[in-house]
Amino acid sequence: MATLKIKFKNRSGISDNLVSIGFASGSGNPFRITYPDPNPLKPLELTIKPLNESAGDGNWYALNDLCNGVNIENFSGRIYISYGKTWTVQNAYYEPAQNITDPNFFLRYDKMELTFNGDPADVADLTSIDYWSIPMQLETFFNEASIQTDHGLKTGTTAKMVYNQLNSLTSTPQSGLANALPALVPGQFTQLPTQPGSGFARIIGPSSYPPIGGVPVTPYNLFEEYLTFLSPNLSIKNDGSETEQVKTIVATISGSFSGVGPNVPTSGPQSAQTYNLTATIDSSSNITLTGIVGSASGTTTMVYKKEGLINPSGIYGANSPFSLNGAASQNPANDVYGWISGDLLAGLNIGAIGSETVINGKVVGEMTSSEWFTIPNTSLFSNLQGNPANYNQYAATLQKLSDAYNFAYSDRFSPVLVSLNPAKVNTLQISLLNANIN
Repeated sequence: MATLKIKFKNRSGISDNLVSIGFASGSGNPFRITYPDPNPLKPLELTIKPLNESAGDGNWYALNDLCNGVNIENFSGRIYISYGKTWTVQNAYYEPAQNITDPNFFLRYDKMELTFNGDPADVADLTSIDYWSIPMQLETFFNEASIQTDHGLKTGTTAKMVYNQLNSLTSTPQSGLANALPALVPGQFTQLPTQPGSGFARIIGPSSYPPIGGVPVTPYNLFEEYLTFLSPNLSIKNDGSETEQVKTIVATISGSFSGVGPNVPTSGPQSAQTYNLTATIDSSSNITLTGIVGSASGTTTMVYKKEGLINPSGIYGANSPFSLNGAASQNPANDVYGWISGDLLAGLNIGAIGSETVINGKVVGEMTSSEWFTIPNTSLFSNLQGNPANYNQYAATLQKLSDAYNFAYSDRFSPVLVSLNPAKVNTLQISLLNANIN
């Protein structure tokens, strides 16, 4: 059985006794983590318990107690870092919601993600999609030789820089919705007597907000201006009434889907196949994809309504619902239609759709979606659109400052994953970087 050693290095400036670590695995996921006890009178290895196995204080481990690191044989989930008071587990497999009704809302915590089962495809990553709070770094080793590094703070970047630039995005809320507050927590949020904590906790990412109409109200730009920019105008009849123009073509969603799993099915939506669809938008800002998927006869149609696109889980969360061939609306799944959705929504996040920027002699807006993913990471966002409302400003800010995931499909544009292939890696070091934002 392959084993991955995980070590923790505290460079945060916060005392070890104020740092806690927890291992959160999803329901049904394999879990086998142990750590060697330095006391020779105790067993050589003690079993780590899942953080959120049941409601209560949670199985948190003080950083001081993990000075020898941990050994992982099976784990798929998140490693949480908490500063000061740890969050309490509300129910089995609970993880905190970015909502003021959550009793852990005002606490400072963050996470990294990994899957390790001794498989060559095992990976780890840093992510700031949901929120940004505690800067970290991942570094892999093989027999003490450094292999790969994932920088939570790029060279020359400080936590204060990230804090300042992310905070400025919503200091004046951009959504235009009533009661929207800046994404900074606590910021202007009112703390209830039962909710402890003060000072900085997190900056909430745009995809973590509830649907429009929920609380807290998203302060981020809703992409409405971008969709209007792409949409056709209404033509005026001689009698003065309006009539909708023909839909405007805005993109070609074309590429290859590799299929799902180690044993890829030979047919069906999870099989390997190609796709070629034309994306059009109407004056109501609904987007329709029409074309060929796989070897199926006939035309495939996927319709994305404006209200689903502009909700936080839509373009920002890359999880906008769609109707497939006239059926009831569904969310993207792990299949070819989910992959196609990823192309479309990634293109909106980076500003590729409708872009007039020329790269390698070709207008980006005229490229196929597969060609977007060959664009250098440094040439996205503001390099593709002059109007900052026409791309994901949160992701654009983080892209310059951190190697962490900044939106759901940022791995299609840059190497945000760290390999845990046991043939090449036997140690992962998680470093907590300087956390000062003052």
